[in-house]
Amino acid sequence: MNFRTLPPAACLLCLVSVALALAQAGRGARPTSPSDLKIPAAPAQPPPVTDPGMVLLNVSVTGPRNAAVPGLGRERFQVFEDGVEQAIQYFWEDSRPMTVGFVFDDSERMSENNKAHVLQDAAQSFLKGKGPSDEFFLVRMSNLAAVHVSFTTDPARLPRAYPAIGETALYDAIHVALDVIKEAANPRKFLFVITSGGDRCCSDNNKTTTDLQLTSFALKQSVQIFTVFVVDSVDDLNSEFVHRDANLLNDLASWTGGRMYNAPNSSHAVEALAAEVARGLKTQYIIGYKPARAERDGKRRGVRVKVTSPDGGPKLDAWTKAGYYAPKER
Repeated sequence: MNFRTLPPAACLLCLVSVALALAQAGRGARPTSPSDLKIPAAPAQPPPVTDPGMVLLNVSVTGPRNAAVPGLGRERFQVFEDGVEQAIQYFWEDSRPMTVGFVFDDSERMSENNKAHVLQDAAQSFLKGKGPSDEFFLVRMSNLAAVHVSFTTDPARLPRAYPAIGETALYDAIHVALDVIKEAANPRKFLFVITSGGDRCCSDNNKTTTDLQLTSFALKQSVQIFTVFVVDSVDDLNSEFVHRDANLLNDLASWTGGRMYNAPNSSHAVEALAAEVARGLKTQYIIGYKPARAERDGKRRGVRVKVTSPDGGPKLDAWTKAGYYAPKER
């Protein structure tokens, strides 16, 4: 079209028509912005496990600053049972909400050198980065184990002071917490224990939980147990009943996929460990395999998980429960 041969009014009408046509066409060819990209959401629940013979592991992976490492693929993992590598047949990254049972030692032993002060901010430090659906409860162990704060998502409900009186009902308190957490609203379950050891609650007549009973009960639960063991000195850790409890708590951590830490009598040190444990639990991985060894002999099988970093990435640390008992043929 030659605009020079048209009258001015006709030229104006043509220009308006062209502009409207271009605008209409542009609506179908709008550049894509980042907000337009629809990234498929991860499934809210892991896929069902259809094979009853599958062994499932909750695997924690941490990197620098002991923070959880999300986004790893199954090719980064190796699983070994009794030293033999197993084929991974189930894999899911797990960032679902968690329930934490705080088990705090407020017995007289914690009054020695004012160890009870480490309890004041430990839970707050653990919960600092909590998600809106993460819940917790608190069990105390002065004389008798009791739930002091029931299930809640509100950190303001935690006490700010602990009396540090009475005998140490350590085994009873952990047993109570394992029983309470069965009613948790969330699928991921953990206990966070702070103690200086010395389970000698009352007398043998009214002591309700032995070390063997506690171990047997803990192994039947899907709960990972983390412990901060507060000591004043090596001599304290080497005393007979403290050493006994330290060994038991270390075993519980290993068998359930948790960890145990020895901490000095310092609120800063205990707060730092509480925050470290919480960071490491933000994301985990559920890994499943069908054991190459098929015998149903009821014997214990040792388990180990290895993880490799993406090329050029920092060294990663992976851990899970140290083993399980194979089912026994009836």
